[in-house]
Amino acid sequence: MLVTSPQPDRRLRVVDAAESFEARAAAAVARARAWLPPVDESVFDCYLGHVVEQVEPTSEADPVAILASLICFAGVHLGRDPHVRAGDDRHPLLVWPLIIGHTNDGKKGSSWSAAKRIIAEADLDFTTANIKSGLTSGEGLAQRFALADDADPDAPPRDLRLLAFENEWGGVMAKMKREGNSLAHILRAAWEGGDLSTLTVSARIAPESHVGILAHITPGEFRSKLSDADMAGGTYNRFLPLAVAWSKALPDSTGADPGLVLSLAAGLADRLDSGGRLGALEIAEDAREQWRELYLEFNTDTHHPKVSQFVSRALPYCKRIAGIHAALDGATAITARHLSAAAALVRYSIDSARAVFTNDQEAGKLLAWIAEAGPAGRTRDEIRVSYCHKHKDKAEEVKHLLAELIGTGRIALGKRPTASGKGRAPEIYTAVQVPRGG
Repeated sequence: MLVTSPQPDRRLRVVDAAESFEARAAAAVARARAWLPPVDESVFDCYLGHVVEQVEPTSEADPVAILASLICFAGVHLGRDPHVRAGDDRHPLLVWPLIIGHTNDGKKGSSWSAAKRIIAEADLDFTTANIKSGLTSGEGLAQRFALADDADPDAPPRDLRLLAFENEWGGVMAKMKREGNSLAHILRAAWEGGDLSTLTVSARIAPESHVGILAHITPGEFRSKLSDADMAGGTYNRFLPLAVAWSKALPDSTGADPGLVLSLAAGLADRLDSGGRLGALEIAEDAREQWRELYLEFNTDTHHPKVSQFVSRALPYCKRIAGIHAALDGATAITARHLSAAAALVRYSIDSARAVFTNDQEAGKLLAWIAEAGPAGRTRDEIRVSYCHKHKDKAEEVKHLLAELIGTGRIALGKRPTASGKGRAPEIYTAVQVPRGG
């Protein structure tokens, strides 16, 4: 009789391999997201947030990036009629997200792919005619809105809507630095939704515009190409910086179900149609006290100098985003819920700017190392000896990074009781779990 040696269970090996992949994938995603600030889940407590919640399970993109892409699109598509006011200024519902993520694990392109599927189904004609790439000069942008010399005054209104999608914003930044390039100046006017006329040799009369910009860039490239003059000029406080990263590993995903995309697109198309007929959106009576609190919060400057300039338009941005949420709900006034969702996104933007202008790579390494310790955390002495290897310069840098990580809510500082219960309890640093959207 032939005796065979027992063979390992093949099914067990497959399960082990799957568990190994899941664990390694989860660790890779955690590392990619380590530099992100936490996000308040009320960011998604709006119509577009609910759309994102239905498509993000099948996308590796950051839900914040998908949401921002849809907000940018909606603000452009709604057109010039729905608007908000800040003092004497009329603000169109234009939002310019600057999606900031690393090259491989930022999944910036994936976020646009997820959003664009819904956008294209909602309005294919708009997608074809009004979404363009290739910003190069101020004159080129102004030309799109310029009036022809023989323009017929009785002609139907022109479509002034344009969504400029720039997935390589670093290249646009380089063009803006060229001598004589007027793009930065024209962009500042475009954010106001206003006159893009030029007085150059080839003068153009372009009295109206409605331009949204959706830009992608890596944190390193943005920092390296951004000069003090750029910040002082005011171009970048027109943008809404949002730090993003890989949200989950889905090697076998084929994206959202086509039927779901069609259903979501149909609902969005209806809301865009009705919202586009609205006019001025005021603050609802029951939201006035909340608006006053936000007015004080976003007018208070307690930021790093670069962060301060970057987010100096936080208050009007809060109102613009809330206006988009209200318009898509068919509301004639901005409610407390609309304000809460908008304020949460603006706060995340402020924290994103702070993360970009700190050493995010080193901060991510430090955070990941602390996270590896789990609930036990790391003591100050462990950080000094095991992470800094007793190097004074390194320890000083880490001291500032710890303060930054605590300030943005990514690390918590507590106490670890001694084994005997006596003596001074050492301070302990533990990582705060970053939720799905940030």
